[in-house]
Amino acid sequence: MINTTHAMMIAATVGAATTVASASIAIQDDFGIFSPCNDAQVEVIWIGSDAGYTGELSWINPDPSATNPVLWTNKSAIQGQSYTLPGTFGKGERVDFMYEVTHGGLDVFSTANENDWDQFFADDSNPHDVIVGIEDIRLPGGDSDHNDAMFRVVFNCGTTFVPTPGSFALLGAGGLLVGRRRR
Repeated sequence: MINTTHAMMIAATVGAATTVASASIAIQDDFGIFSPCNDAQVEVIWIGSDAGYTGELSWINPDPSATNPVLWTNKSAIQGQSYTLPGTFGKGERVDFMYEVTHGGLDVFSTANENDWDQFFADDSNPHDVIVGIEDIRLPGGDSDHNDAMFRVVFNCGTTFVPTPGSFALLGAGGLLVGRRRR
């Protein structure tokens, strides 16, 4: 499962890079994970770990007077385990994480620190469900597999369904067929 997940993350990145290159979309330099909508509830879901070292994943609370809760250690977390972050996040608001290696290389990495961005991999091809992988050995010394801690950041936006014009056309065509069949 872990190797399959990592392969999917790599395939998604290659596909996303091809799409960006062909679409001439401006690439954002900031690694950050951003809320795609207003009033988003954020759920963090553990995927897995293939690390020799032990590390702790924490959410960085944007309130400077609050503590940063440890969500899991990579050795005790169970696949599918989830944690809902308190409050809601506005569109474009950052959601940052910290990973502290507690047994092994003893280091700390943060998505809020530009110098640590290489330690993280994010597949944000679906901005409502971002997959994040962490390399627990400071690069360039690590193996760059980003599978030492893997988790999803899911933004639940609570949006209501708004049909697109194409949906209206299909509904209209279906209505005509039903009306015609009754005659």
